[in-house]
Amino acid sequence: MKQLISSTLPLFIFLVSTYSVKAENLVHSNPCQQTSLNCTNTNRIPLLKIASSSWHDQVTSLRERSFEYRYAKNYSQAIELMQQALDLTQQAGDLDAEWWARTDLAEIYKDSGNLSKALELHQQNLGLFQQNLDHFETETYSQKTQSLVYLSKVYTLLKNYPKALELLNQALTIEKTFKGWNSSAITANVLQELGINLLLNGNMLGAESTLLEAAKIYENARKQGTYGGAIGFQYESEIELNRWLQQIFVAQNRTNEALEFAEQNRAREFVALVANRLKANTKFEQPINAPNLEEIKQIAKSQNATLVQYSLTYDYNSAWRLAYDNEEEIKPTNLFIWVIKPTGEIIFRRKSFDKETISLAEWVRQGRESIGARGRGLGVVARVEDTPPKPQQRQINYLNKLHQILIQPIADILPTNPSDRVVFIPQDFLFLVPFAALQDGNGNYLIEKHTLLLSPSIQVLDLTRKQQQMIEDSVKGVMIVGNPTMPSLSPKQGIPPQQLPSLPGSEQEANAIAQLFNTQPLIGEQATKEAVLQRLSEARIIHFATHGILDDVFGTFSSLALAPTHQDNGFLSAREIIGMKLNAELAVLSACNTGRGKINGDGILGLSRSFLAAGVPSIIVSLWSVPDAPTASLMTAFYENIKRGSDKAQALRQGMLETMKRFPDPINWAAFTLIGEGNSSSILQSAVGDIPANTQAVPTPYYTVLPVPDHVSNYFELPSQMIEGQIDISFKTTLSVEELVNFYRNAFQERGLPENTDLTHISEDSFQLVFTDSPNRRTVVIQSSSWTDDLISVFVRVEPMRPAVKLPSWF
Repeated sequence: MKQLISSTLPLFIFLVSTYSVKAENLVHSNPCQQTSLNCTNTNRIPLLKIASSSWHDQVTSLRERSFEYRYAKNYSQAIELMQQALDLTQQAGDLDAEWWARTDLAEIYKDSGNLSKALELHQQNLGLFQQNLDHFETETYSQKTQSLVYLSKVYTLLKNYPKALELLNQALTIEKTFKGWNSSAITANVLQELGINLLLNGNMLGAESTLLEAAKIYENARKQGTYGGAIGFQYESEIELNRWLQQIFVAQNRTNEALEFAEQNRAREFVALVANRLKANTKFEQPINAPNLEEIKQIAKSQNATLVQYSLTYDYNSAWRLAYDNEEEIKPTNLFIWVIKPTGEIIFRRKSFDKETISLAEWVRQGRESIGARGRGLGVVARVEDTPPKPQQRQINYLNKLHQILIQPIADILPTNPSDRVVFIPQDFLFLVPFAALQDGNGNYLIEKHTLLLSPSIQVLDLTRKQQQMIEDSVKGVMIVGNPTMPSLSPKQGIPPQQLPSLPGSEQEANAIAQLFNTQPLIGEQATKEAVLQRLSEARIIHFATHGILDDVFGTFSSLALAPTHQDNGFLSAREIIGMKLNAELAVLSACNTGRGKINGDGILGLSRSFLAAGVPSIIVSLWSVPDAPTASLMTAFYENIKRGSDKAQALRQGMLETMKRFPDPINWAAFTLIGEGNSSSILQSAVGDIPANTQAVPTPYYTVLPVPDHVSNYFELPSQMIEGQIDISFKTTLSVEELVNFYRNAFQERGLPENTDLTHISEDSFQLVFTDSPNRRTVVIQSSSWTDDLISVFVRVEPMRPAVKLPSWF
């Protein structure tokens, strides 16, 4: 087995302990259980498979239970369970398993604050390595590197930077003995830790050159596909590296260079996805590289908008390295703000949080809660006041505080004309900020002073404009969905599915909007998934007035509720939408929580991202559940303004202001956000009429969304190592090999992809299937192996067409 996975094993081992900590943030929420998608999500990063045996199953169970306690900060119980796992590995005589169990145990002690015990255990692992060189040392990989890096992190936390630097230099020396070290993500990780420690030790110039070298090696690793199995974490490591470089540049007053790095990895995978689809559909030529300073200025000019880019930096924290799901655990140290004017002028401002007792994430959470926007997302970690003031006063306090932090530092350089656009490019939990509702010292809401939009990055803003220019003028139909016959979902695991409540107000909203466009809405039993899919590709305007199901764990299972049939459960998921080729100019998701999802370094993974990636340049989403009457009022006013010739950004602002007069509380109007392109085409104003059902709808031509069966756990999406913009997937399932083989044969038969039977391998507990896409010269490879007696691990990837390797009979 070692030889089979040797190309990806080193990096996966190197990162899995830290990555597992991040994944434990997923334990408290299960999107599959909440959407009745018939999947059981145990929310676990895969542990390295050692062997198929009873002791291995026990170790796996002990580690997973230990991780649960570790996340809950019950360190004593976590330590006890991991110690049992370590004892079992020693009894079994498996050195790899022993090394990993001891590493995990050391990391738990480190999290608990017992750094001396963590040092002791990591040093024991170094001794284990020295005593078993033949086992751990290969021509391409040394496990000693990992032990040295883990030890260095403990010394960094102890602020013993010289000792950390000594260990990291040893690790770097080892890495540079291997062929291809300058394209190895392991080497980049070592350099990253080295650069951070140089900075913390006061060597800013040394830190800069070292971190820039790490960034170059990360880039080489991406180009050569040597990221390995932990690519998702690696992406976030790159983002962390960029944050440290931003701090170095800002400290030297090189703020424009800092802006380029702030944009460099912003929504990178999303950018690649959108750019590749533009290339596939047109003669469009657009480099996927992040824009340089001059290009950023040109984008602001072409948008005729003021761009506001936010960037958060954090202190060093080895255990929770930018765990976006757990942002309340890590208080940001600085907020960097760049304002790029349409004239090309760039102005930099910063806000330091050194003296803040309440984290910015908590202010965001409290601000949302004061409005009435409750839900899963930022957890309660502190009470700002022991005795809460009256609701209205609390609302003003929190919204004013957020205004002080986010807007006041730049208020003097924002445009004075309310019609001029301001585009916010947030980061991390700032995507959840209700910018329209932020209040200045005079009680004025931000939407009263500015026309607001959001974008995941400056480059995405440019791409959405190009997307709109590619939409055919012949697409003029309007598809409106309101109050479908609701599907059922389970409130929590073990409870039978319950039907979602009907939304009569959404039905009234859909009927009112349909009258404006002389079309018939899909209502009740008519609003099936099949009916929607038959019309989506021909719609200029798409409007959903239904329930939105939030998946803030993975994002890809966020869903829109539609009428169920005997063929499907009625949920249209984000991962299905992202695989479609849509021709709409505008999608409005007036369902609750459609603007939220899983937050990571690429932005928000959810419904808004999926529609943008599917080709829709402008999306209006909601950050919380809004009452029926104000929603209908706002949406009707928005479309009336569109019909009168207002662009999308102005129409939404006017709709908010009109709704504010009748329903002054921000919960009624501040949830809606326009993401992407703010202009309207001339065709949008004249969009009208029904869309006939296309019963011969062609399946998606994109393979970025690969089929996934029901009953899956540990679902992960990984940027492809071989095809830019492609997303590979992995998951575990209780389905049998026979059931999985049948599922994938049927799925790709429907897509018209023939199976390469010469490369087919099927055994009792594993299989390999390969399907060919000759026109695009690509192959889809599905491989699986037994994980435990009850679970099968599955990996699905897309590769350039070339001979695949048939699995050996023992796999």
